[in-house]
Formats: sequence, C-alpha cells, structure tokens
Amino acid sequence: MSKNSSDATTMDETIQDSQSISFRDIIENKSLVEALEKNSLINPTPVQIKTIPTALSGTDLIAQAQTGSGKTLAFSIPVVASLQNSDKHIDKTLALILTPTRELAEQIHLVINSISPDLAPVCVIGGVDQKKQIKKLSSDARVVIGTPGRIMDLMRQKELSLRHCKTFVLDEADEMLSMGFVDDIKDILKKLPKSRQGLFLSATITPRVEMLARSFLSSPEKIIIETDDDLVPDIEHSYYEVGSDLMAKPAALTDIIEVLQPDSTIIFCNTKSDTELVEALLRRKGFDARRINSDLNQSQRNRVMTKIRAKELKFLVATDIAARGIDIAEIELVVNFSIHDQPETYVHRTGRTGRAGKKGSAISLVGPKDFGSFHFLSKVLDTDFTKKELPSDSDVASARLKHVQEIISSKEVVPKERDQLVAKELLSNLGVKASENEDLVKQIALMS
Repeated sequence: MSKNSSDATTMDETIQDSQSISFRDIIENKSLVEALEKNSLINPTPVQIKTIPTALSGTDLIAQAQTGSGKTLAFSIPVVASLQNSDKHIDKTLALILTPTRELAEQIHLVINSISPDLAPVCVIGGVDQKKQIKKLSSDARVVIGTPGRIMDLMRQKELSLRHCKTFVLDEADEMLSMGFVDDIKDILKKLPKSRQGLFLSATITPRVEMLARSFLSSPEKIIIETDDDLVPDIEHSYYEVGSDLMAKPAALTDIIEVLQPDSTIIFCNTKSDTELVEALLRRKGFDARRINSDLNQSQRNRVMTKIRAKELKFLVATDIAARGIDIAEIELVVNFSIHDQPETYVHRTGRTGRAGKKGSAISLVGPKDFGSFHFLSKVLDTDFTKKELPSDSDVASARLKHVQEIISSKEVVPKERDQLVAKELLSNLGVKASENEDLVKQIALMS
C-alpha cells in the first residue's frame, strides 16, 4: 500500500475544464478505455479526474464529492483495472465494495458489468435468495458488491472469505455510519489482509468518517471536490407546527398535499409503522401512495421504484434505511413527516429535491415531541427555515373539491361500495335521485 500525503487536494486552476480531458488522458489501459467509449463515456467528471489516477497508483484515498458527481465510476474503474489478468484467482475475492443499500449495490453492479463484461461481479444483498448468491460466488468470486448485513452472514457461514482481497471500497461512507453500520463495517474490514488498498467515498467527510479512515487506511490522499455554486440545489425549506393529537400530523399532511398538489413527493418517516399509517391515509384520500420499508422484499421494492421513476406514482412513503441510495430525478417535494435528530439525515432527505436546475421544496411537520430535534437542526444546519401556517378549512375545501373533480374525470378511482351506499342514502334523504346523479354520488363517496 502506498504511503502518500494525507493533505487535502481540492479542485484548482491546474485542472482543466473536464470537457477538455478524456479518459485516454488519465487511463493507460487501452481495453478499459475502449470499454468506456463503447458506453459513450468519453470525458471524466472532476471527481473522476482527481481520484482515478490516484487510485490506479495504488494509493489509499478518501474522496468527498456531491451526489451525482460520478463517484461510482471513479472507484469502479480502478477496481476493474486491478483485476486485469486475474482469471487464475477466479475462486478468490479480490475486491470488496460495501454500500449502504440494496439499490446502490445493484447500480454499482450494472456499472462494473458495463465496463468489464469479462467480470461477473456478485451482488450480495438482503431480500434475495442467498443460495443463488452462494452459487454465483462459486462461479466467480473476484468482485463482491454488497450491504454489510448480508456480507456478514456469508462470512459467518464461511461462504465468503476476504483473506485474498487486495482492494476494498466503502461507498457513501457518511450514510453507512449514519445508518448505524459502523460495528459491522469494522468487523468486515478487520478480516482484510494487511496489504490492501482502501478507497472511501462520501458526499460529506464527517468526523466519524475521518476516524474510520484513520483506522483502516494507510496515509490516504484526501480529495475534496468543491461544490459548484451553479449546482447547489435550489430548495425552499419550511416547517409547519402541528398539534399533539394522534392524527394531527396525518391530517396536516393530507391538507398540505391537497393544497400544494405536487407532481412528485417523498414522505420520510422514522418508523415502519408510520409508513404504513401514512400510506393508508393517503390512499384513503384518493392519493396514489406506496411505501417502501424493510418489510418489502427486493422485487416489491423494485416494482415501487419502477412506478415512481416512470412517473406513474406521485407519492413515495419511506423510512431512511429503505430510501438510502435511491436516486430519483425531479422530485418536487420532500416531506419530513418525522423529524430525525441527525443533521446528516436531514441533508440526505432534502437533497433529493431541487436537482437539475429545478426549484424544490422541503417541509417538516413539527409536533410537540419534535421541537427539541428540530431546534437542534435549525441551529446546526446552514439553512433558513420558513415557518408556514397550516392551510385553512376554506383552502382545503377548495383544493379537495378540485382534487375530487379531477379524480372523477380521470375515472381511475372507484369509491368503495359502502361509501357509495352512504352517498346514495344521503342524497335520498335530501330528496335527490341518486340514479340521475352518478357523478354526485361518486363525488360524495370519495369525500366521505
């Protein structure tokens, strides 16, 4: 392992505009460059310009760059390059990539497959048949990509050995630690041989990330890609104070959604039970909402994510663990149904809106039990929070009527039979013939 300076390296005038630099300028391996070009990957991003040559030299590194900057390819290229001509070691794990979530592991798997068809990386994640993963490990164990839990399971079963691993990557290191994986990560990294290369990549280099790096990296080069002011998300941060009643937050949420009518929303909850409550309430009100939490298997999660990426689903209700690593373009609104006491979590949640030059909104529902956590966030974060008043009854009534009329015209939602019977009985009591007013029956049923 190389012993280079641990001083931070930042973007400066010595780096040209990334559009004038090609992968041919920073990678000597011709077959790898050709594979990149076949995938229309010609010009590296700033983080790739800085990290790839350093990683290819065998140096340990810790790199900070914002989400969407190209970090995955920045470590995938060195991993692939380190495994050239390694067919004789096909039964040994030579590279390990740890990620916080299943979705991120699958994305990395696709990237490595696309630039190196000769490799057969094994994606080791929960929610998938473990026997199939073990079978793949027996076919080609050179690259293993996985989440800490499943990696630990296979190591305990002696189906996965890291004794010969010469490269390891910790992707989204800050998220890994904020999710409570620190003990698993330490246990896994302790199984690595002393002579190996380590790459840490993160959206933010927190003190905890620094401490972990000092324990498992050898004189790492620290690379910080400064955020381009033009790429800073344009997000309006606001909050609503809600009462202490059990249904105060759910009622406030539906009122706000009915008034704002966002095209796409992620609603974050701290617990699985809250995701179930919010999903049920929104669907009851006629909103097409789906939850993702740890109770869903991978195929169920994939179906939900496919729907929201195809813009067939407007409301995603998620816990932080379930949403980690999920990258969805053009999310209009992020709602903190529950306030999390970790500032990093707030940043990761709200960072999913205001992308691609579009304005986004992030709102927090602050109940009496949330005041302490929210006060802490407002002091620690460099963010201006605007207090807003909950929609009035008149605002909600107008918005709800408009929403119901849209539902009726779309003919996509059918009221429950019991609600229709209630609506018909009500009209009958008012002397109105339900048979001659089908739209009115439907409208009353949907609003009941």
